[in-house]
Amino acid sequence: MTITIKHPVAPPAVVPYRYGIFSVAQPRTAALEGLGVDEHWRLGVTWDSEACGDALITFNQCIEPETAPLVSDRVCRLLEYPAFTVYAYNTDAIPGKTLAEHEANAIARLLNGEQRAVEESVWAQLLVADPVPTDMTAFPGWLGLGYIEQAIAETFGSEGVIHMSRYAASALSLHLHVEGGVMRTVLGTPVVVGGGYDPLPSPIDSTATIYGTGPLVMFRGDVDTRENAVDKALNDVSIVAQRDYVLGWDCFAVGATIELGCPSTEP
Repeated sequence: MTITIKHPVAPPAVVPYRYGIFSVAQPRTAALEGLGVDEHWRLGVTWDSEACGDALITFNQCIEPETAPLVSDRVCRLLEYPAFTVYAYNTDAIPGKTLAEHEANAIARLLNGEQRAVEESVWAQLLVADPVPTDMTAFPGWLGLGYIEQAIAETFGSEGVIHMSRYAASALSLHLHVEGGVMRTVLGTPVVVGGGYDPLPSPIDSTATIYGTGPLVMFRGDVDTRENAVDKALNDVSIVAQRDYVLGWDCFAVGATIELGCPSTEP
């Protein structure tokens, strides 16, 4: 029997991809308790949105209740978002590392993968919020981007957020730019370029779905590790590293399916 012993070296550094959801959503943490944030967010959050109402106009100098009444805006959007937990559950061989090192490895795996996992959760919520995105595939992709930008302005009236995959962002790159650590449209709307958004279809095609929402709200807890489970028979150790999240958005979500290549000219 031939035994091959390879020299162990440090793995390459993991560099988080840029312009993901963490570039746009700033976490509210338990450290902000003095500002009204406490641990009850782990049960989920809710708020009354004041951003969805409309400012109206009147041309009448004298308001007559019978002939030209003012329209009362009774719209109140009660928004609710559930908590979820992102975790890394790794089982490694015990020899060669201390339990503290195994725990550090579990935390590193969580931190390396949590942005994509959070984006997958948000994408699932977007699909529920607007399950039938507007079909814009008959037009160039940049018109679909413009449609979402206009929908944000008409519905929300303030700066919102656009959500798209990295596949879509690469195709629309002439209509996006980087400002600091945030991707933005030419009009300045922040864009989440998610690795966990809109999974690639099989077979591959040239369409993608993008969404527009109000501003993002994110609550995030500290990283927690569960009790070490050591299997002496197999010489393995299992550790779970996890972190609680709530992530939602204000007011609305609107989606569009866009064509990233050349739109079809067929009738």
